Amino acid sequence: MRISHSLALVLLLGSSLALADESATLLLHNATIYTVNPQQPWVSAMVIDEGGSIVAIGDDEDVAEYVDDQTETVDLEGRLVLPGFQDTHAHVLDASSEAQGDCKVDAADDVPQWLQDIAACNSEVDGDWLLGWGFSLHSLLDQHKTPRELLDSIISDRPVAIMEETSHAYWLNSKALELAGIADDTPNPEGGIILRGEFGEATGVLLDNAGDLALDKALPPSKALDEVYYQAVLAGQDELAKNGITSVADARVFWRRGHMQAWQRAARNHELTARTTLGLWAYPTLDDDKQLAELKGLYDAGSAGSLLRVSQIKFYVDGIIHNTTARLQQPYAESLPGVGPKGLYYFSPERLERYSRELAKAGFDMHIHAIGDQAVRDALDAIDATSGQGRHRITHVELVSKQDIARFKQLEVIADFQPSPYFTPSFLKSNEPIIGQRAYAMLPMRELYDAGARVTLSSDWDVNALSPLGIMQNALSLGERGLPNLEAAIKAYTLDAAYTLRQEQETGSLEVGKQADLLVLEQNIFDLPVKQIGKVKVLWTLLGGKETWRDKDF
Repeated sequence: MRISHSLALVLLLGSSLALADESATLLLHNATIYTVNPQQPWVSAMVIDEGGSIVAIGDDEDVAEYVDDQTETVDLEGRLVLPGFQDTHAHVLDASSEAQGDCKVDAADDVPQWLQDIAACNSEVDGDWLLGWGFSLHSLLDQHKTPRELLDSIISDRPVAIMEETSHAYWLNSKALELAGIADDTPNPEGGIILRGEFGEATGVLLDNAGDLALDKALPPSKALDEVYYQAVLAGQDELAKNGITSVADARVFWRRGHMQAWQRAARNHELTARTTLGLWAYPTLDDDKQLAELKGLYDAGSAGSLLRVSQIKFYVDGIIHNTTARLQQPYAESLPGVGPKGLYYFSPERLERYSRELAKAGFDMHIHAIGDQAVRDALDAIDATSGQGRHRITHVELVSKQDIARFKQLEVIADFQPSPYFTPSFLKSNEPIIGQRAYAMLPMRELYDAGARVTLSSDWDVNALSPLGIMQNALSLGERGLPNLEAAIKAYTLDAAYTLRQEQETGSLEVGKQADLLVLEQNIFDLPVKQIGKVKVLWTLLGGKETWRDKDF
């Protein structure tokens, strides 16, 4: 990159791009700019004013009259420029937070190695509870001893809770079960399963919302945790900017644990480097009247100039397929002990419809986790009940009935996908013993795209890596199930994502009048094989024309 303060360009009069007397402060030129604007898809130069808006875009002649000897100019030497990525589904605070635990185990290891790692953590990590994450559920269940007994054999005097790699299960020892108030005769909570043995005893595995209840006991609100959450928000900003992300939706904000307050503190201190939308967690176990009233009171559309909005609600309808907790229309071939034959509900269809209808009237958009085909149908029904109020989406969307494909476009429901490396042919085959031939219909991204649904891509960080380029590579590597081309993948991460976040008039493409949220890549991904896209580095990220990330070699 070369920067100077003078540039010999032809002065053109009467340009219709913008008013010539606007104060232009930054010129990007000699670039390969993909705008995501179908009226002007490729340009080479752009002028950004002091307020961060694009005032001119085109070739050198198109932008000449907006440049003078006071303009800072950046020669990008032909590099590719894209609109800033917008991740509509990331767990920024959780992924960056030490509160989730310091004990990491690798899902690819075996149980003895996990126990060895957890024992080592116990001697190294302070605190009342030992918290960690990363194990694989089915490897744990395929043992002669119960999971609880395995943990008790190494740690019996301190509560231990380890989150499964997908966050949909927890592994607890006896002390943790006791402190969480979970005994053999404790009933299953709404949206959760206490996995039990042959004689009804709690085995130490908590599925779905049962695990969240245990974590609530491990993480009661405190000033110390408030600071941990705040620092997590700040750490997350660096990761977003490094990956070219200029807008994000934090997809599960535990507002009763202090997560929202951490975001608000960072916003007040002007420490956010991405436009941020919070999705407030809808707790399945709270009284509906009370929770609805509280959620409505938390709505915040954001003031002028603010980078923070509190305007989405995150629901789980169901769990996940490999836990047999995703809600299906037809039964599983075999379910885990205690799980119903068709999975479970966090929110029944009736409750989901009521919440969606009332909260949409209050201004919220629904962000609904639905993986099984019955859960997807219930989510569509609930959105239908909002009578067109809001921009609602269903996330994950792993199984969809053929009869429901067209409803996404009809109801203007956004289909939000996280095509992780898991969705390989071998992964689909691994689900065949659980759901039969339905396994090969998982992740119908191309089918929904071809049916005219608005499709977005997102990371679900830190279930998956944060990199949008990596997610785009995955979305283009799924054969007939993947997106058709790179242009579609970029649009899913930019303009369609901006629509989801209600900011497509300000961001999502590079056009006159929009904010200069953009990134510069080290290589032109249009010239690369798909399998190399995820390896390309982001060199420079701008939010409203201001630098939020620069690679050390740029």
